[in-house]
Amino acid sequence: MADGVPEQLALVEAFANTVDVEEGTDELTSVERFRQWLSAQGRDEPVAQADLDLAWQLRSALRVELAAHDTEAPVAGGQDSRAELDELAAGLPLRARFTAGGAGLAPTASGVPGLLAEIVAAMVLAERDGTWTRLKICREDTCRWAYYDRSKNSSKCWCGASCGNRNKTRAYRQRRVVGSARA
Repeated sequence: MADGVPEQLALVEAFANTVDVEEGTDELTSVERFRQWLSAQGRDEPVAQADLDLAWQLRSALRVELAAHDTEAPVAGGQDSRAELDELAAGLPLRARFTAGGAGLAPTASGVPGLLAEIVAAMVLAERDGTWTRLKICREDTCRWAYYDRSKNSSKCWCGASCGNRNKTRAYRQRRVVGSARA
């Protein structure tokens, strides 16, 4: 587990973070950038435009789903993301596997479709074992980084202290402005 992220969710988190709001970068803007990201993940896969389009759709629905895991700041489209994830998963090469080690889901193809199937399989297994809702999107609008909430009661809403401090400072200043306007 890197940074407390269960091994099965590490690729899901990395995939969700192919867009970096704070830095203004997106690894899914071209076939070449996506191929480079895959290579950095140890996956030297050929990438076609259709693969990039499918990856972009999956990431978009995934990020809406992760944002919906913040129960105190509900996100519009949370149920729609579930329907979209269901539709996308139905088209991926994925099957149930039963081995001496247990039951699971596994991709039935290689390449980008196999990688995306691996991501969806990890999502399903994480939901089953109760870790899925701990993978969230930072509530700070200038960040929106995917992170794994390791807090005891799963109540964390920012990826780190800097985002929490920014948000709390902003709220404090707004309260002071409202308070001084009343005086």
